[in-house]
Amino acid sequence: MILIMKRFAFWFCLLSLLICFFNFSGNDDKNLLIFLTNPINLLLVEWLTDINTNPDTSKFFQPLIYLFHLLFWIVLGFVIDLLIKSIKKHKIDLRSK
Repeated sequence: MILIMKRFAFWFCLLSLLICFFNFSGNDDKNLLIFLTNPINLLLVEWLTDINTNPDTSKFFQPLIYLFHLLFWIVLGFVIDLLIKSIKKHKIDLRSK
């Protein structure tokens, strides 16, 4: 349990879930926090707006936003964790030579 708390992926996932819960609870009624904390949502804003304006697909809009938000932060956390691991491994290899 202690090891997982030292990873960026864990903290980014937790932060993303808190932002999604904050949005879901209605405190972020204009969706500013969820859009401004995720670059993917900003890049897909036109496509997401088309989904949201169509009455047949509007029920998929909010879960899709939450999914993009969570996946972005989890992937970013894993990338940072891998970079840290490779840097530490590289430093150990340099010391052993």
